[in-house]
Amino acid sequence: MILELDQGNTRGKWRLIREVSTTGVDVEDVVARGAFPAGHWWRGEVLPPAWMTYRPARVRIANVAGRAAEDAIAGRLQRDLGVVAEFARVTAECGGVRCAYSQVERLGVDRWLAVLAAYRRSSEPALVVDCGSAVTLDLLGVGGEHLGGYIVPGLGLMRRALYSDTDAVKVAECFPSGMSLAPGTMTDDAVNRGLPLMVLGAVDRAFEWLQQHCAEMGAGTPRLLLTGGDGALLASLGDKPFLLLPDLVMEGLALTNP
Repeated sequence: MILELDQGNTRGKWRLIREVSTTGVDVEDVVARGAFPAGHWWRGEVLPPAWMTYRPARVRIANVAGRAAEDAIAGRLQRDLGVVAEFARVTAECGGVRCAYSQVERLGVDRWLAVLAAYRRSSEPALVVDCGSAVTLDLLGVGGEHLGGYIVPGLGLMRRALYSDTDAVKVAECFPSGMSLAPGTMTDDAVNRGLPLMVLGAVDRAFEWLQQHCAEMGAGTPRLLLTGGDGALLASLGDKPFLLLPDLVMEGLALTNP
């Protein structure tokens, strides 16, 4: 039994998996999953009951919350579960993917894991969009070539920027699935439709760039993969074929920490 954790800047999610082999191919059997609210879950009084029930033999973690959080998480897991936490790291190459960064340690490990998982699913080029506190867009080219990417503020960050630096643009969040993106005729609609429109605009431009690159390389149309907390919302608003893969970051842990 393996516990996998995806610790973001504000929230974390987890899953417990049992790795089984079917006709020589490792398959991940998810036996339990959950998510934490914003905050430092490792300071709480109790850990999720499923962790204590299944008592995982290993824990592998994607952490972008900083070194202090990493040390605290490792200590809590060692104390309560008796396991040594295995943290994923970015390397120049892994799982057939070559990192575009010359300083690989500057690439967020969550971005790296999502790209690795995307390539494991299919060797075809892809735009991998992780819609969290920040929205990251990573371009995976032909033959496992990571082409770099973009980072833009997520929906929550953009809203907080409007709250802090404006007077009349403080509106309540309203993001129903499949919502209209027509121009707002009230400030509330103008904000709530404008924020996802900005993210979708970034996705469109990045996808167009990758399409052109693939055409020049003689490759077909790339895939669009969405993950992260706001992935489902943005998937409901876009106009391109996509795959919504909520566990994409955790899927990559099997490659960095086999």
